[in-house]
Amino acid sequence: MKTYIVEDNADMRFILKRLLKKNFPQIESFGESETAEEALIEIPSFDPNLILVDISLPGMDGIELIRRIKPQSKAASILVVTGHEIEIYKQSALSAGADAIVSKSDYNQLLEYVRKMLNRG
Repeated sequence: MKTYIVEDNADMRFILKRLLKKNFPQIESFGESETAEEALIEIPSFDPNLILVDISLPGMDGIELIRRIKPQSKAASILVVTGHEIEIYKQSALSAGADAIVSKSDYNQLLEYVRKMLNRG
């Protein structure tokens, strides 16, 4: 299993990787970028099973990234991990192709969604 994290905050990328490594030993490798533009280049060759995307990114936002990456990564589960109010972005994220949206501050819900996504793949 491979996971790719698109998050502009380096500390948050570290926290997410550490949390996922600790709870999901089946994730053998991580890719990461801090911009959607970098992710568009790297995700197709990395070929992740799971993609975690922040909404607020410098340049292109996470919703637009999902719209662009979903057709290339149909097999990957996409989880939006945001610090914003979920209800405001939920419909946009799901319409763009995300499988779910969770709050950055709710690690239990994050782990629950990742578990569901990894189990179905």
